[in-house]
Amino acid sequence: MHELFLILGLLFQSGPQTIVAQQDNQVIDCQAQGRPVITGDGTGTGIVVKNRTGVIIQNCTVRGFDLGILVADSSNILVRNSNVSGNYVDDNSILELGAWLPKGGLMFQNVTNSVIQNVTASDNVQGIHVFGGGGNTIRANDASKNRGWGIRLVDSPNNRVEDNLANYNNRSCPEWGHDAGCESAGIVLVKSDNTMVVGNTSNFSGDGIYQGNSDARASHNNAFYWNTLNDNVANGIEATYSHDNRFIGNELQRNNYAFWLGYASWGLVSGNFANGNRVMDCRAEYSSNIVVQDNTFTHCPP
Repeated sequence: MHELFLILGLLFQSGPQTIVAQQDNQVIDCQAQGRPVITGDGTGTGIVVKNRTGVIIQNCTVRGFDLGILVADSSNILVRNSNVSGNYVDDNSILELGAWLPKGGLMFQNVTNSVIQNVTASDNVQGIHVFGGGGNTIRANDASKNRGWGIRLVDSPNNRVEDNLANYNNRSCPEWGHDAGCESAGIVLVKSDNTMVVGNTSNFSGDGIYQGNSDARASHNNAFYWNTLNDNVANGIEATYSHDNRFIGNELQRNNYAFWLGYASWGLVSGNFANGNRVMDCRAEYSSNIVVQDNTFTHCPP
């Protein structure tokens, strides 16, 4: 109910520039409809799809809103070939990794069996946010240069995150300083099990991939294959408190730690290339049953 009121609040704040899907299977093509750029006044939401199925959003530039695009309680939605950069952004505080935050570029709220593809989402507090729902594909997007998170999944299982760019997602905060990470990351998973994270590039962020940070927020039975995770402030991949995750064929260079797997269990770390990491290639404090094989490093100390 709390989340519903917040969504309704976003709708009521929407101004004359807002586009709202009126029916199932509607095509919102901003270019074809003569509104290629939708500009807000710093409040509200640019495009809203709620309780719909089969809607397509394409060829839209949405900027200057609290939230660029909101899709809620819907299924079989396609958002493609659009730009949701330059919406709500803040800095200089620590973000709550799993918090409800309906602000930034593009948000899926309780959306299933849908696709986000070829979307640019920069200069927001978060680029692409999936909260609830599941079974979605986030493919070939550029979620770089946000001041928090590039792509964030919360309470959303069975997704596929593939071939995205999520570089330069960094943040400042009073405790740690300018561009110190401060819970930022290129890709974030919170309580999002059974997800494939494949072929993404997440460099120069707080973490490259940030999974968990507490037992209550861990994500299990995920696959992290062939991602490039270099030059991040903290870790290439942080996956704490999780079990049955697989980390295969990733490149992790010049991070603080390549892998940080504290309190994890039954993980497979195989075929990864790590080089020049400042502290250690792999650390797994208080972990159990971590299999480390065929990497450029041979140990992941508990």
